[in-house]
Amino acid sequence: MITHKCGSASVPPSYTKQRDKKDLFAIAFGVFVEGIAALLLLGRLIVSIRTKGTTTKDRMDNNQDAESLSFYSSSEEILLVMRVPQTNGEENELKFADILKATNNFDKANIIGCGGYGLVYKAELNNGSKLAIKKLNGEMCLMEREFSAEVDALSMTQHENILPLWGYCIQGNSRLLLYSYMENGSLDDQLHNRDDDPSSFLDWPMRLKIAQGASLGLSYIHDDCKPHIVHRDIKSSNILLDKEFKAYIADFGLARLLLPNQTHVTTELVGTMGYIPPEYGQAWVATLRGDIYSFGVVLLELLTGRRPVPVLSTSEELVPWVLQMSSEGIQIEVLDPTLRGTGYEEQMLKVLQTACKCVHHDQFRRPAIMEIVSCLASVDAEQQM
Repeated sequence: MITHKCGSASVPPSYTKQRDKKDLFAIAFGVFVEGIAALLLLGRLIVSIRTKGTTTKDRMDNNQDAESLSFYSSSEEILLVMRVPQTNGEENELKFADILKATNNFDKANIIGCGGYGLVYKAELNNGSKLAIKKLNGEMCLMEREFSAEVDALSMTQHENILPLWGYCIQGNSRLLLYSYMENGSLDDQLHNRDDDPSSFLDWPMRLKIAQGASLGLSYIHDDCKPHIVHRDIKSSNILLDKEFKAYIADFGLARLLLPNQTHVTTELVGTMGYIPPEYGQAWVATLRGDIYSFGVVLLELLTGRRPVPVLSTSEELVPWVLQMSSEGIQIEVLDPTLRGTGYEEQMLKVLQTACKCVHHDQFRRPAIMEIVSCLASVDAEQQM
């Protein structure tokens, strides 16, 4: 006898297993699709982060004073569109292969300088113009930070006493920055690495000219740039000289922007021994007054011909030695012996007074950059009267 049961029909076990498999497949497929979507979203986020630096390029492209400073990549190599000197304002396309050729594949014979994050090479292009190419290396995050700081700072500067950035390039792990070539190297070279040839000697009028030009460059980034720029590494090796000994402030790899209503930026202890203002190691903040201290040390180098930190342990550090001599009223003895008896002692002592104010231990008693510019200009004006 066949018995009929009311209610839900019983389901064969084989059919239940098949439905469970379909359910599992649907769940797995849904998880897979969601995973793909998450990866795509993450990819877009990474791309947006990586291309965030191109805001600098966009800003430069929108800036009529730097409209041709840009780069783009092709499938084969980086192509640089840059403003190269001596090309009558025409854009010059420079491939990465051209850079390798101009530096002889970054041969050590073409090295003309070095910094904390890379080497600087001399490059001569096919059109005869010369460039200095900084090739950054080292720890990736630090290299990227210096590269970004340099491009961000120099993309907003257009001044005759700021070293112009003609272009930049990203090729794999390489970060390249291209500048005008400076025939007379750095102030550090001229003061401390010269030979005994009298023709290589910097007389006082030339040193004063260099100080005036550098002060104008520093005034520009402190007062005229919006936002203001704290350089954080003013020193004689970062003041470059062209064939006419015109001074240019260079190397903005440690620079920071002071946004509106900011008086300082937090900082680690960075810079170069002998130039670092004392407050950097006390309050861990960087201000425009810190740059003033460093520039005061440069002025003392010009006046004394001495390095900030002595090579020999028997010598004294420059700043405390000069301040001690000045307090004893014998500041004339700190002047470079090669400059004494040349008739410029009065000018040099006036500049010395300003330099001593710049390196004052109390940062709030240091002069503003415009006061320094005015002082240096008045020294030159008095001589011409």
